[in-house]
Amino acid sequence: MKAGIIARKPPVTATPDMRIKDVAKILAEKRIGLVVIVDKAQPDVVVGVVSERDIVRAVANNIDLNQPVKEIMTSPVITVEGEEPIWNVAKIMREHNIRHVVVTNKGRLYGVISIRDMVAEESVLKSLVEYGTQEEHRPSAD
Repeated sequence: MKAGIIARKPPVTATPDMRIKDVAKILAEKRIGLVVIVDKAQPDVVVGVVSERDIVRAVANNIDLNQPVKEIMTSPVITVEGEEPIWNVAKIMREHNIRHVVVTNKGRLYGVISIRDMVAEESVLKSLVEYGTQEEHRPSAD
């Protein structure tokens, strides 16, 4: 299974000049964990991401929530192309300790995959189990 199949919903986006509190409101209202920050002139060009963790960190550090979100966004963004196998997406998420990954199509914003998306798809879980089984039976590098 490929990343583009799982990332089928349109991503929720904001621009770098939006206020932190407005992006936090989007996260709460849409009940999502990540907003993709895009270039204002080119809305399919990813410039950053803001997660629930980023908002919590901003509040904990007494950052003025009226500041632009570019002050707290994570950049550069870890992305995968839509053709990436889902087992590799899971590996990337685990290696980088992230709960969301941005999916692109030829470098342009396509969607987002969350851990929740992966767990909700029975076929994804089967794919991950099969990948784990293959990895366990590989010859040792010694």
